[in-house]
Amino acid sequence: MAWGGSLNQEGSNHLRNLREADNVIKFLEGFRRKLNEKEKQKIADAISIIVNHYSKEKKDEIKT
Repeated sequence: MAWGGSLNQEGSNHLRNLREADNVIKFLEGFRRKLNEKEKQKIADAISIIVNHYSKEKKDEIKT
């Protein structure tokens, strides 16, 4: 790894999932521009769910 450490399987999967979530969020943000207001809110809600999930996961990691 670039920072001089190595990741176990769980850490590698977590980083892979974060990268995938980031790509999904980027897509949804671009897609949202093409929608009406009601649909935009649904996309914003979906983005919030993804961000909150990974934020909660990070907080749980810090506690342990």
